[in-house]
Amino acid sequence: MDIDARTLRTFREVTLTGSFTQAARRLGYSQSSVTAQMRALERQVGEPVFERLPSGVRLTHAGSVLRDYARQILTLVGEMETALRRPAANPPRLTIGIVPALAYGQQLARVTHVGRRLLSGVQLALRVMGTTEVHDAFRAGTIDGALVLTVLDADDPAELFADQSYGDRSDELTEIRLQDVEFVPVTGAGRRPGGPRQVAVADPDCPSQRWLPEFLRLRCDSPPEIHELGSMAGVRAAAQSGLGCAMLPSALAADHEEAGGLRPLHGVPRMRWNASLILGRHDTRPAVDRQNLTETLRQAVALGGAGLRDDVLPGDVLPGEVLDGGVLGGGVLGGGTAGLDPDPSVAPGP
Repeated sequence: MDIDARTLRTFREVTLTGSFTQAARRLGYSQSSVTAQMRALERQVGEPVFERLPSGVRLTHAGSVLRDYARQILTLVGEMETALRRPAANPPRLTIGIVPALAYGQQLARVTHVGRRLLSGVQLALRVMGTTEVHDAFRAGTIDGALVLTVLDADDPAELFADQSYGDRSDELTEIRLQDVEFVPVTGAGRRPGGPRQVAVADPDCPSQRWLPEFLRLRCDSPPEIHELGSMAGVRAAAQSGLGCAMLPSALAADHEEAGGLRPLHGVPRMRWNASLILGRHDTRPAVDRQNLTETLRQAVALGGAGLRDDVLPGDVLPGEVLDGGVLGGGVLGGGTAGLDPDPSVAPGP
């Protein structure tokens, strides 16, 4: 059996996405190329590694065995490439913008730590910037990529920043979806009874931060007061101190050392958004930089406790699905809320 690293990388992407189409999009290949590689792989293995389904694919027993070994082999290949790559006298600089909702706690340190291993010979520079600043930074040429949040069913980069018109700018960018991130509505443990009339946000144009004020506005028939604090640390501290409520990444909300004094906001669902890498569509950088950058950010998000388990394909969570009941379509308030556990503090007015 002679399986090359390129085929194993393609196989890994298919297992992560549960789709030949999505794997091709992440890798920059055509779908026919991915299909041909996987058929050749199954001929080498001697049996199917994927079960074809109407909504995608899932691993067979042989595929699960191959996945575990492929992960080990690709890790060793990455270590070998790092060991053989000599540091450049003037390493190329790769500047990545990160929206505040994904730049919490140790997240920036995780990106740097993983990047040192996968982006050897590259100077990785991180810049925390608001969602609306990302397009301007691309136009000005001050960033090479950006880690942002997008709605689960957005198929076009033009939808990254809803409620804003960017016209022909949408053709300049491409989105590589990494993993979905769960957010939890929280408030201070000692909050007095009464409706949550104040919301703390880190980035008012980020879908994860824009959603809660809109949800409360529709439930309570009046807009809440919004406090823009610029960072998730500031948002968490504001909620802890009793200054209203907030939407926090579940990893941050569940960290008892950092998030003491918080409790879930009852009657408001948890939500998920995509953590996505945005790149220039006509980027001329070597493909290895793009692949290693994608893997760096994917691993950093996973280490933050924000991603799905390896044994769950993305197709198992439907786009726009609310985790605590009810349905919200595509990250924007849509269907009813009959499945929610109502809380008088957020009940609609008479």
